[in-house]
Amino acid sequence: MPRRQFQKSEEVIDVSEGEMSEFSSLIGFVGGPREPGCSYGFAQEDPAYEKAVSECHVIQEKKDFAEAVLLKCIDNKPLFPYMHFAQFRNVDYTHRVKQISDLARECSPTHGSLYGCYDEVYSIQKTASVGENRLPAHRHSGYIVIGFKLLEDAGKQGTLEKTWLQWSGAREIYKHSPRSWNLRRISLMRCPTHHKNGVAQRPFAYILMCEYGSILHPSNTIQALDICERLRVRNCGHIALYQVHSAYTSPGPRSSAHNSPSRQSSAFAQSAAAKRSQMLRGFSQDVEPQPVPESSTMRRNRMLRTRERSFQYPDEYYHAYQPHQFDPQEQY
Repeated sequence: MPRRQFQKSEEVIDVSEGEMSEFSSLIGFVGGPREPGCSYGFAQEDPAYEKAVSECHVIQEKKDFAEAVLLKCIDNKPLFPYMHFAQFRNVDYTHRVKQISDLARECSPTHGSLYGCYDEVYSIQKTASVGENRLPAHRHSGYIVIGFKLLEDAGKQGTLEKTWLQWSGAREIYKHSPRSWNLRRISLMRCPTHHKNGVAQRPFAYILMCEYGSILHPSNTIQALDICERLRVRNCGHIALYQVHSAYTSPGPRSSAHNSPSRQSSAFAQSAAAKRSQMLRGFSQDVEPQPVPESSTMRRNRMLRTRERSFQYPDEYYHAYQPHQFDPQEQY
């Protein structure tokens, strides 16, 4: 595993080659609807979002699945509103790639979505964040994603990959990323296969993933959108800014092959409901009933005492009427 270190601006940077040898990733770009919206201005359901959420459950059920994030594009009128970035771990590379390729065919039946299996070829990571191997989950986290396609007769990819810092824009992104964005990692992902793999369209040959911890903080969003516009002028790839919409991991050991997250949540809800007491009229299920019901007379006396104390007068003023007795010595 070749590794090089550079010292610049009081920071040590690791440039690694093939560091994640046991991991492969499914990167799926979910295409948006091409038909126009409702002419009457009524709110419509987002079919791209519904498709992305349903695919998250499919991804989570796979055997070698480790962790994933669902990303949402914050650009204006994005080509791919949502994006899957899921990592799979298995020492058997062939089995790992086959599982992801089958999953890509399962998740992308429509035209306009791009799914594929990708391996990390090169990466740039600060030594301060080397231990942070998990994918980000905070809503201020995000990615600058750049996808590249190759021509049909493109060859000599080995020479192309050696100069990836120049043509991919990784050098410019690292140079112009402020410290407040918390740059964690820059990875060059490569699709190991060049055919369509049964999907509707050919996926990107290379994808540059720039991971940030706080790029979408309210104080950084405008500047992040600005740098993406500058990259679109200089770069020939598809550039988009994505926000972490949701993060999920493997549900753990499965008792059966059909143990889905929805069934786990329903089973938990049933077990929790069985432990709760039976609902009584006028009370919530979480409120225990009174052990001894009080009679109407006791309740009336208790309410009268409460009312008397609310006026801050002694109790004898309310027990009986006491007429005023005339005192001859009393002077008016």
